[in-house]
Amino acid sequence: MCDIHVENPIDGKKYSFEIKGPLHNSDQAKVSKEKLLKIHAMEPQPVNEAYFCLPYNPYGKRSLYSWSHPARWFDMKADSIVLIGDEFWNKIGGRGTYQTFIAAINQIGKAYRDRIYREYLGIEPPARNEKIEI
Repeated sequence: MCDIHVENPIDGKKYSFEIKGPLHNSDQAKVSKEKLLKIHAMEPQPVNEAYFCLPYNPYGKRSLYSWSHPARWFDMKADSIVLIGDEFWNKIGGRGTYQTFIAAINQIGKAYRDRIYREYLGIEPPARNEKIEI
């Protein structure tokens, strides 16, 4: 029903995560809220906890998150079922997961940068300091 289901092998707790981009449409937040409410209403309960998640926060801190669309459905700054950026990644993999993930992406990105431009974007890679227009 949700995007990701995780089971903790140590304590057996089950988690569901509904994941959206940080600048999503209002209707996406509404559908996610409906999914989370359905999960909580099920008997027997399929998970111990369910969350609405944004894998990163373009505003930096949670307190600065100001995209208005999800505000109709979630209190993005205080709602305990909302996880943003490091809160999401650390919930899945434990403390430090977000920093490890970002470091891996940065390392992989260097190796695949030119290939991504040529094979997926169909353009020659710009110089490292050149701005991109697609």
